[in-house]
Amino acid sequence: MTEVIRSDGIEIKKKVIQQILLRGSGDSKFNNHINKSLKLLPPSDNLRIISNDNYTLAKMSFDQWNLIFEKEIENNKLNKILADLNKSPLILATNISDSQVFFEIQGKNSFDILNKLTHFDFREKSFKKSTAAQTLLARVDCSIFNLDLKLLLSCNRSFADYLEDRLIDAVNY
Repeated sequence: MTEVIRSDGIEIKKKVIQQILLRGSGDSKFNNHINKSLKLLPPSDNLRIISNDNYTLAKMSFDQWNLIFEKEIENNKLNKILADLNKSPLILATNISDSQVFFEIQGKNSFDILNKLTHFDFREKSFKKSTAAQTLLARVDCSIFNLDLKLLLSCNRSFADYLEDRLIDAVNY
């Protein structure tokens, strides 16, 4: 974890987080296999998030879920989880950890800073806790996860430096 910037009312950290992309139908067989493997029942509504101590699982579209690991695990264990998930012909699990970067954003001014970079509506009635969003942030395609005490912002690793600079600019101006 690298601290990007800390200012009055906001703290932004850049993190490498392990993540698996899940594709499937979302039917009861899919849900049962995920629940058996992870002890976590997938959310059925789009852009909803379910969490436990080990994982955050967000439904990003009708057939796609992002599985985010709360704690870093060894590659052997990650590969075992992937293999277990892929045992089912109803699931396609892909490790996308190396292709994504995360920014953890905390503080009372988080939404004010992000509003400088996007037109997305961050008001509570539009972006409730335990939901996700996909939007452009400083012209970069991002996923934003609204967790209890923090926001997780995910983007393609190739845009990480550019987005980091834009976040710093937004905090400073």
